[in-house]
Amino acid sequence: MRHPSLQASLLFTAILSASGCQVLNQTPTQATPVITTEQRQQEQQAAQSLIDDYSHWELASSPMLQAYRGLKTNYSKWDDISEAYQKEQFEQEKELLLRAQNINLAAIDENLALSIQLLKDQLQQDVDHYPFRLLNFPVNQMFGLHSEIPHFLMNIHQVENIEDARHYTNRVKGVAELIDELIIQLKLREAQGIRPPSFAYDSVIEACESFITGYPIERSKIHNIIWSDFLSKLAPLGLYDSSAKILKDRLEYYLKKYYKPAYSKLIKHLKEQKALASADTGLHQFENGQAYYNLRLQEITTTDLNAEQIHQLGLNEIARIKAEIEALLPKLGQSSIEALFEKTRNDKDLYFRNNQQAIAQSKAYIKSMNAQLGKAFNDIPNIPMEVLEVEAYRESSAPVAFYQSPSDDGKRPGRYYMNGSKLNEMPAFQFEALAYHETIPGHHLQTIFAQQSQSIPEFRRHNHFTAYSEGWGLYAEALAKELGAYQDPWNEYGRLLMELWRANRLVIDTGLHYYGWDIEKALAFRLANTPFSREDSLNAIKRYLVMPGQATAYKVGQLKFLELKQFAQEELGRKFNLANYHTFILQLGPLPLSLLEKEVKAWVQRQKA
Repeated sequence: MRHPSLQASLLFTAILSASGCQVLNQTPTQATPVITTEQRQQEQQAAQSLIDDYSHWELASSPMLQAYRGLKTNYSKWDDISEAYQKEQFEQEKELLLRAQNINLAAIDENLALSIQLLKDQLQQDVDHYPFRLLNFPVNQMFGLHSEIPHFLMNIHQVENIEDARHYTNRVKGVAELIDELIIQLKLREAQGIRPPSFAYDSVIEACESFITGYPIERSKIHNIIWSDFLSKLAPLGLYDSSAKILKDRLEYYLKKYYKPAYSKLIKHLKEQKALASADTGLHQFENGQAYYNLRLQEITTTDLNAEQIHQLGLNEIARIKAEIEALLPKLGQSSIEALFEKTRNDKDLYFRNNQQAIAQSKAYIKSMNAQLGKAFNDIPNIPMEVLEVEAYRESSAPVAFYQSPSDDGKRPGRYYMNGSKLNEMPAFQFEALAYHETIPGHHLQTIFAQQSQSIPEFRRHNHFTAYSEGWGLYAEALAKELGAYQDPWNEYGRLLMELWRANRLVIDTGLHYYGWDIEKALAFRLANTPFSREDSLNAIKRYLVMPGQATAYKVGQLKFLELKQFAQEELGRKFNLANYHTFILQLGPLPLSLLEKEVKAWVQRQKA
């Protein structure tokens, strides 16, 4: 079962056909089975029933997912992350997979057949990954339940009436049970020697300690973040003072009785385990680690590329992008790529001085791009997006900028968060490409097209395939150039750096997890092939260590989007319409790259007709 914060994509099986032998110079033919109208109706009904059952099961399995989608069912509850429940979910997925395998795709309509194929592959992937479920790090410096708990309460749990407020306090009480189960999950991994790298512990411990500081948990002039959030949500309700006091007293009690002890227990456990962790923890160190890593690469990239192929692809892309940067040198007033990299790394004037400046400039980029979108897209859904500063409590774990999807009902808009504490990690001239990647024509546009598509079932609207989503984001950076962006050659250099950044990932990620590189070897490679600082490079490498394979999806996905667009242009010639093409792709919703390729080729044939 997919937790809302986890990423999911698909594995694919190749279908082999055997050729028959010729007898007496005749090629034997096989009659196509006749499918009756009654059989078609039965298969269509079975397929639709399966999709409905899956969508219901997926949503019913996760109270947190329900809230992310704007629902208030099970509004007091957290997800069940216990081993017993995971086993129960695994058995349910096997049953659903069997139903999917028994559906005759030739007997149902094309769009429904795509949904069933997608669902079947998704379920097969989950089943294949179940034996490896402990080969991950539930808490680390990038993400985990430890930081998702306060984020969820503050940003996802909406309080619109007194009942919502009671549910909020119940969720605070339930943190104790949730963290107990999290510690059990950590212990299961630790029993097999599976721990995150030692550096990850410091960040997680520091974050956990910050979550239990402030009034009323302790005597302090500063309010605890949960307390402040709750008070701000109560204020607009107009409650009687007596009712508000009951709720506040209840929350104070739960914070002291359940919330703080839970985090204290987690902190104690993490401090004990840090002493046993290693500095470098690539998957190659674990039993079956390399085999799992290749499986993970197939899941993340939704291709059959293995570690060796992805490593070489990265080396090739680095060489190509560096050549493009060298061609830009005269416009940048630089004599060599080495001199340019040195300036990029050390010239502090190239960086934003404060977050207000970064936000204002990013809003200007987004506004300018919004005026050009009609050239490349049709029927754009009217779902708003806002640009915000990331909250102080998650500055240390959040990247320099990131996007959060809107709720299905539109009450929560899409959000582009910018982290003022990390402006030193990225030169100002890269923020143009970053804005397009995260907002429009990148993730926001991609998300709202899928959410509003009426031709696909709910589970497809909410699917997440990193190679598709992040591949589109990186593709969107280049698409923006076609729409008139990057008028400043330094910003064009920034776009190329975004590509170079992702190409390096292909080499370093596979190096760390498959080829046995340590941090120092990975660091030396990145410093030699990018202009990024030592500190930034170390942070990037630490990310790759705790999120095996994830970083490879961006470049692999981008290259597939570029390849498919070129294919459609060459095949259709003057019939090719960029807006129609993009709208078709995004209205399909998230897909594995192999299925996306199949759909694009079918679309091209229909345009030719």
